[in-house]
Formats: sequence, structure tokens, C-alpha cells
Amino acid sequence: MLAKLHRPWGKEAEFLAEIPGWLTLEQPMVCWLACDEAGEAIGMVDARVRNYAEGAPDLYAAYVEDIWVEERHRQRGVARALIAAAEACAREQGLDWIGSDTEPENSPSRAFHKALGFEEVEQLVVFGKSLA
Repeated sequence: MLAKLHRPWGKEAEFLAEIPGWLTLEQPMVCWLACDEAGEAIGMVDARVRNYAEGAPDLYAAYVEDIWVEERHRQRGVARALIAAAEACAREQGLDWIGSDTEPENSPSRAFHKALGFEEVEQLVVFGKSLA
């Protein structure tokens, strides 16, 4: 059921290579890394505070930017535990909303989010323009 929810990292080294870039972000963020008994990274979640999230009743909200679980460890509750950690941290910060997103055609991700109590609040079209 857990397909690629957001940007997946193929290997622990790829995940670790992303961390220095995160440290330069201005947004408050937290990241949890799930490891197996041998200490190998098997999953992660990156959540941040945003000043806007679709459907949020207040100005500030937690937002799941990335969630990933190594394919062989899926359907064991790893992603559920990672999301629960992000939710608990958001509550500790006084936030009362957590958002997330996926592509409309990503049925496994949509089902996963709904199983955790997320509701679809909006679909939008995203635009981009190269400035190069």
C-alpha cells in the first residue's frame, strides 16, 4: 500500500547528502529517521512549519514535506509511526493542523493518508517557469 509518497531516497547515503541543505532553510523543521535493528536507515519524515497550508484554520501549520520508507520495510507501520512523531511534535509546538500532499494519480499515497485520518481538502494546479 505504501508507494512512493513523496521524494524517495534510494539509499541512506542519498538521504544523508540532503541534510546539509536542510540546515540552511529558514523554515522551522524536524526530521525523524527510522532505522532497523542494524542501524540502517529504513525511513524518514521531514515536517516543517508553514505560514500557509491548504485547509488549515490558522495561519501557521505543520506540513509533511517528505516521507519515505524503504520498499522492503513497507506495510509494517514505519510510515505511520513517523507521521505520529511529526503530529506529536506539531502539537507540542501549539499547532492544530498538519498538511501533506501527493500527486492526484498516486492512489497508494492517497489511501495511506486517508487511513491516517487526513482528508483531501483541495486539488490545485501547480505552475513553474524557468528563469534560466
